[in-house]
Amino acid sequence: MTELRSHYDVVCVGGAMMGSSVAYFLTQNPDFDGSVLVVEPDWTYDNAQTTRAQNSIREQFTNDLNIRLSRFGIEFIEHFHENVQVDGVSPELNFRGTGYLFLADDEDRYAQLERESLDQLAAGAEVTMLRPDAISERFPYMDATQVVGARLGGMREGSFDGWALFQGIRRRAIHDGATYVKDRVVDIDVVDGRVRSVVLASGATVGADWVVNSAGCRAKLIAEMVGLELPVEPRARTSFVFDCRTPIDAIVPLTITPAGVHFRREQNHYMCGTAPDVDTAVDYDDLRARHDEFEDKIWPVLARYVPQFDQVHVVASWGGQYDYNTLDHNLVIGPGGDVENFLFVNGFSGHGLQQGPAVGRGVSEWITYGEFRAIDLRPLGYERIVSGTPIREDAVI
Repeated sequence: MTELRSHYDVVCVGGAMMGSSVAYFLTQNPDFDGSVLVVEPDWTYDNAQTTRAQNSIREQFTNDLNIRLSRFGIEFIEHFHENVQVDGVSPELNFRGTGYLFLADDEDRYAQLERESLDQLAAGAEVTMLRPDAISERFPYMDATQVVGARLGGMREGSFDGWALFQGIRRRAIHDGATYVKDRVVDIDVVDGRVRSVVLASGATVGADWVVNSAGCRAKLIAEMVGLELPVEPRARTSFVFDCRTPIDAIVPLTITPAGVHFRREQNHYMCGTAPDVDTAVDYDDLRARHDEFEDKIWPVLARYVPQFDQVHVVASWGGQYDYNTLDHNLVIGPGGDVENFLFVNGFSGHGLQQGPAVGRGVSEWITYGEFRAIDLRPLGYERIVSGTPIREDAVI
């Protein structure tokens, strides 16, 4: 059993991707010499959304900050071994570059994708606009008569082993001094506008100079402990893996259809998903797979764009959740209003795994230097939640 100190410089409430990324970057920062405690009740991480994600990364966002956050994630993945190795050993990430393919079935949507591509190119992303002939040439399995065009990302976009990414970051953080404890934060003491300590389910009270809300879909509950409101709620998402009777001998990028159904190759199978028709908050423990979504909503769309998907068989499915920011589907990062040493890293709405490294670095900078240095993340701060001013992002999957 972990023996706790009476006080830590930083306490992370939640130890999946966000809590571990913050712990990792703090322990890597040569200018930070404090102590870090990560409190996580689910020691297997089986119910963490980090382990239930579809494990992809892209540059194709419409907001410059989201592009920059994910571009750092790509760079982190490119140097993953040297970033996380312990005694020369690191998990195998198995990154597969395929690109993301956004389809357009009318000229208005194509024009929108093209306008967005100009900003993406200006931000350093690699994107190409395609018309049906080019789509047929690159992806011969697709019925290009169903579209007027598409936008394709480069090979820096793709998929990877999300569990390996998380475990590599977590293990290196522990190796470099972060303490992890199996416990749950049940209360937070605030005195004169500052967090003083956290209370654990085990009965321990731990002093803290900083508390980081890295609780995923339960972030709203943690914020309420310090008297702050956070518009983040759990939204159900189901992932399906299916087999195709006629194999496709070509790259299958993560393809986003106009109907919102997305699919990609997953080794010898294919993975897909979509948002439910009625997309409302669910119970925090509701991780059921919505099996009817595949036959009723997903499969007809798959078969429309890929004729070979007319004959498929679901081989696996699992339920998960988005920590959904109902204001604007973008993350909330930084200090919590009047409680200056309470920090948010919440509301990723499906983008958390890929943005985790950049967010961990940003929080490390704020705690160490009192400012964001590599990327100015202040526009994504809590002030916009208080004022009800959304940050626009059009490429939400």
